[in-house]
Amino acid sequence: MRQPDLRERLLRAAEEEITAVGPARASLRAIARRCGVSHQATAHHFEDRAGLFTALALEGFDVLCARTRSAVQDVDPSGGRQVVAGATAYVEFALLHPAMFDVMFRPDLVRAGDPRLLRAREAYRALQVELLEHAQRCGWGRNAPAAELATLGWAAAHGLAVLERDALISDMHPEVDLEAILLRVVRLLDALA
Repeated sequence: MRQPDLRERLLRAAEEEITAVGPARASLRAIARRCGVSHQATAHHFEDRAGLFTALALEGFDVLCARTRSAVQDVDPSGGRQVVAGATAYVEFALLHPAMFDVMFRPDLVRAGDPRLLRAREAYRALQVELLEHAQRCGWGRNAPAAELATLGWAAAHGLAVLERDALISDMHPEVDLEAILLRVVRLLDALA
């Protein structure tokens, strides 16, 4: 079986380090140590921590887009059901890949102006709007711009993802089903539109 190359190992070690100490405290030295290499060995793949975190964020957007497309693929778009499926995929992604999620939306941790990162963010934004526009063509949320609905839906999904990741929902409201909450959010957005 082929060993992962150092670049891949550094990315996985970055996830482990971020999970252990948080993104602000995760150092390139500690990440290199997790791989059993010197700090200087990382320079062959990443100029600095921001470069490594940018690569992790890029991977995160690729995974999130793929998970979202898969989640909505066989879902009836009427009534905003695909919107719910996409939001559920977002929350699930945050729970399965918390380190990626932590760096994806933190411009202070990545190279925010990196053209690849800008394209990856745009691809996810376009997917959000595409789902909303499809739902609108099926009668849901017709009276508001898709970008506004996407922003409101994203804010709700992101907030729920953070609350669930930090175990606050399950601690404070263990009886709440996240998918049911997301469905209510979609109904509220439809009523507001």
